[in-house]
Amino acid sequence: MIENNICLLTDSYKVTHHYFYPKGTEKIYSYLESRVGAEFNKTIFYGLQYILKKYLEGQVVTQEKIDEADKLISAHIGEDIFNRKGWEYILDEHDGKLPVEIKAVAEGTPVDVSNVLMSVENTDKKSFWLVNYLESLLLQVWYPSTVATLSAEVRKLANFYLEVTGSSKDNLDFMLHDFGYRGATSTESSMLAGSAHLLSFSGTDTIPALTIPENYYNDSSLYGFSVQATEHSVMTSLGPEGEFDQILNVIDNAKNGILSMVIDSYNYRNFLTEAGSEGTEINEAINKFLSIEGNKVVFRPDSGEPVSTTIDCLNLLEEGFGSYLTDKGYKVFDSNIGLLWGDGLDYQKIRDILFAMKSNGWAAENIIFGMGGGIHSSVNRDTQRNAFKCSAQLRDGKWFDIFKNPLDSSKKSKTGRFKLVRQDNSFKTVPIDADGDDYLRTVFMNGEILLEDTYADIKSRALKYSNFL
Repeated sequence: MIENNICLLTDSYKVTHHYFYPKGTEKIYSYLESRVGAEFNKTIFYGLQYILKKYLEGQVVTQEKIDEADKLISAHIGEDIFNRKGWEYILDEHDGKLPVEIKAVAEGTPVDVSNVLMSVENTDKKSFWLVNYLESLLLQVWYPSTVATLSAEVRKLANFYLEVTGSSKDNLDFMLHDFGYRGATSTESSMLAGSAHLLSFSGTDTIPALTIPENYYNDSSLYGFSVQATEHSVMTSLGPEGEFDQILNVIDNAKNGILSMVIDSYNYRNFLTEAGSEGTEINEAINKFLSIEGNKVVFRPDSGEPVSTTIDCLNLLEEGFGSYLTDKGYKVFDSNIGLLWGDGLDYQKIRDILFAMKSNGWAAENIIFGMGGGIHSSVNRDTQRNAFKCSAQLRDGKWFDIFKNPLDSSKKSKTGRFKLVRQDNSFKTVPIDADGDDYLRTVFMNGEILLEDTYADIKSRALKYSNFL
């Protein structure tokens, strides 16, 4: 089968809608928003340019794709269901380019929930049916947008606790590390989520994500970095009886820079006690490694209750390596060592750990977080309550406002056509003919991408939000 056949990139029921719309329909206007009730009160819009470049740009309709889709839908739903004439019209009259206009807020922009983020409208009255046919594909922008939002909110949280504990912010860019590739639903999803995370942080182990800026966002810079690190297959190589020998082997063979070691293959308390006890081979090896400028050792517990285990590890490390106080009275390790918690994290768990550290007198700069499933697979479309709805139809030359208003009032949709304007420090959705500059930009028209952002520009917008600028 043809990969990325635009005629098939939709939900089955949408294939039937071309003959259900009222007679005289000329235009469909639909929009995307994060509805009231989202987990976070702003959404960072991200990922549309990827979708446009990968799936919608240029001649995407061919006779071969139409024939394939017709055959499949005939077997899948029934004969004479597929809109062959509609697709062949796009092929013949528009050279296979999609006759739609897509407007969107600039990617990386934090927008208050309950506001329009994107609108879609057909530019040829005979292709009115195409707008909501594309919903299934376009709405997938929810995923990178939600991950971008989550990582930005974690950065805000980290920023706050660094501030209140008098911590250095030198390591802020690396306080949340992406460990999520193995837990992602696909390599494509890992790329999107991983690149969304990199709008707020620079730490990642998801190498495929590093390709997104250059391939889809006109930016050849490298935005993600990592360090040498162990896993359990390394640390358990010599068994429980050989654990300390293997620790020495790892330290002795480590390259200069940052070394991260998983410490709970057996008993993290024994590991940290041995590492911090003066005169042990492991302690001497660590101190020798740390004596080289720029070297750092990060200890990573990978199991246990996150809050209590973190505090326990911090206390054990302090016993072995000492601490001093920030100007606000919170403890920081004397040596160039740190702690990385990377198991079972989400936004709430990170918040709980940082609060507990502050409550126990620890500065936030001592901790790094690693999150895998929390970034890649714990979010869903309802996290930010993303929805794509039709709000206006042009029939026989007259615009009609369209809306849904179910008993569940949280799912009430907007009505009419819109623009997105600035009011003070927030956004507001207003009727399209209202006063004010429209922050929705036409990014796609009739198969062509009209506006492109660099990844650097998008990252800059996101960082202004998470850095409280």
